[in-house]
Amino acid sequence: MCRLFAQVASQPASARDLLVDAEFSLLRQADADPQNPQKDGWGLAWFGTAGEAHVVKSGRSAPDEHARFTAAADAARSSVILGHIRAASKGIGIDDAHAHPFSDEGWVFAHNGTLFIHQEVAAALGPRRTRLKTDSDSEVYFQQFMKFRAEGATPSAAFEACIAENWRLWDACKSRYPELEAPYSSLNAIASDGKAIHALCHAAHRGRAEHAVCHPDQPWSVMSFTTRDGRFVLASEGVDGKEWTRLSPPETISAAPSSTGVEVRRRPLKLVSPLGPVPEAFQS
Repeated sequence: MCRLFAQVASQPASARDLLVDAEFSLLRQADADPQNPQKDGWGLAWFGTAGEAHVVKSGRSAPDEHARFTAAADAARSSVILGHIRAASKGIGIDDAHAHPFSDEGWVFAHNGTLFIHQEVAAALGPRRTRLKTDSDSEVYFQQFMKFRAEGATPSAAFEACIAENWRLWDACKSRYPELEAPYSSLNAIASDGKAIHALCHAAHRGRAEHAVCHPDQPWSVMSFTTRDGRFVLASEGVDGKEWTRLSPPETISAAPSSTGVEVRRRPLKLVSPLGPVPEAFQS
């Protein structure tokens, strides 16, 4: 169970207040619940004036690197900022390379959940498989998303195509995983090319936690969004005590800076697999 964060603003802005200072900031979520610590790494990403991605990440826990996390939050002044704190999936390495966000071809990508059939998905990547730098299931998911983007899919459609491919592959390989009920737990993810953020909120199977770290009434895979001082903010759970709107999974959401603020688009998904309707672990 990881925690995701994204901020979009019409002009370059800081997110330090929500990343570090707020009551339920991303940093504070890392050790707020001793029974469910997010101790396996952290990362922040933002974009420069020329659109180049800057990524600072670590395989150590954010609280252990409080000063470095805070320095990165101070440096991250941009129209688009992503953040991630990690609770590693079983069997996946814990080091700087495995920390999120991942980056490639001008995109950054962060994921919350486990893609159980990542080896099968990697085998279906085609030439993109050579772009993998780790054995991370999340990086495989990122390259799967990028594969469908390269084929011309919009970000929302690329997320939907990832879900569909996972279930097609699952139909062929599920006999190898008799202990599992689905090909993944959650595919919650945020992707950005610096021009906008695009996210998927969808989980087919409950993960290791039932609820969010700081909000016991919020299911762990149901993301929330809000606006703060003209900034659009999307997160796994609210990073302050003010009002947040929960997504209604399965759905995608995109947010892009505009001349009048931030343009937000939500798209509900109707998911069907070769085995029938795709399950949703939690309904908001």
